[in-house]
Amino acid sequence: MSLAGPSNLADELLWREAVWAELQTHPLWPDLPPDLLREKKLYAGQAGIYADMTRTREISPTGIAVSVLHTGQHYADDVDDDGIIYHYPTTGRRSHDQNEIDSVKTAQRLKVPVFVIVQKGTMRNVKRAWVTDSDDVSRLFLFTFSEKSQEDYIVEPDRNPLFVAQVDRPRTKAQIMRRERSSKFKFEVLKKYEKKCVLSNLSVVEMLDGAHVIPVERGGSDDVRNGLLLSASIHRAFDAKLWAINPDTLRIETRERGPSLEKMKITVDSLAGLPFLPHIDAISHRYKIFKEAS
Repeated sequence: MSLAGPSNLADELLWREAVWAELQTHPLWPDLPPDLLREKKLYAGQAGIYADMTRTREISPTGIAVSVLHTGQHYADDVDDDGIIYHYPTTGRRSHDQNEIDSVKTAQRLKVPVFVIVQKGTMRNVKRAWVTDSDDVSRLFLFTFSEKSQEDYIVEPDRNPLFVAQVDRPRTKAQIMRRERSSKFKFEVLKKYEKKCVLSNLSVVEMLDGAHVIPVERGGSDDVRNGLLLSASIHRAFDAKLWAINPDTLRIETRERGPSLEKMKITVDSLAGLPFLPHIDAISHRYKIFKEAS
C-alpha cells in the first residue's frame, strides 16, 4: 500500500492502523513532539480538524477527518478518560468550516478512527477515537476513545428503559480527589434540551453545564434522565441548594431567606410543559436534599 494516497477505504484503514502502531513505539509515547505528528501527516500547523485531502479525496469529496486538535481549554465535563466533546469549527469561513464538519461526519459514517491530539505544553498527547455522535443543533461531536480495532468497535445506543438513579463511581486522583464525570453525559443532556438552559433560556453552549439532578457526590448516575441543562451560574446555585424542583408541581422553589429567582437570573419558574424532564425519582431525591438543607 502506498502512503502517498489511499486507493480505497480499506487502504485508509490500514494506513491509520499502521500509524497508530508506529506512534506507540516512540520512547515518549503517549506524549509526542508536534513535529513528529506533522511528519506522519496527522495534522498541519494549528488546524482544528485536519482532513488530508491528498490522502482521502478519492474516498469522499470533502475528505475524511484524520485528526482533531483539542486545546484542553474546556470545562472538566467536556473531556474525560473515555472521550471528548468537540465543538464544530466557527472560523467565519462558512464553506471551509462546513467541509471540516462533513469530513468528521464522513469518519462517523464510514466508521473510520480519528486521532485526537491534545495539547500538553510543548508536547501533544495522542489518542485514537471514533466519532460516536453528532448534533447539529448544539454543533457538537462526541468522540469516544478506544484501543480496539475498527472491526471490533461497535457503539450500541442505550435502550434500557429502567432508570438507574445512583451508581458507584470510581474516584480520580488529581490535585484533589474527585468523582469521575462523563463527557457523554454532558453531550446527551445538551442534545436532549437543544442547547438551551431550562431556567434562563441561555443558548451559548460554552456557558452551559450538564447538571446531575442526583449529585455526583451522592452517586448520581450519568443516565440522561438524571440531567438538566443549566447555565454555569444557575448550576452553581443548584449545587449550593439555593433552589430545587418541587416533584408534585414542577415549580421552582427557593431556599427560605435565600436569594430570589430574579437575583439568580432564573426567568422560568416551572418545568411544567417541558418536552423532556428528568426522571421523577431524580427530582424527588434532589428535592429531599434541598429540604434537608433548608
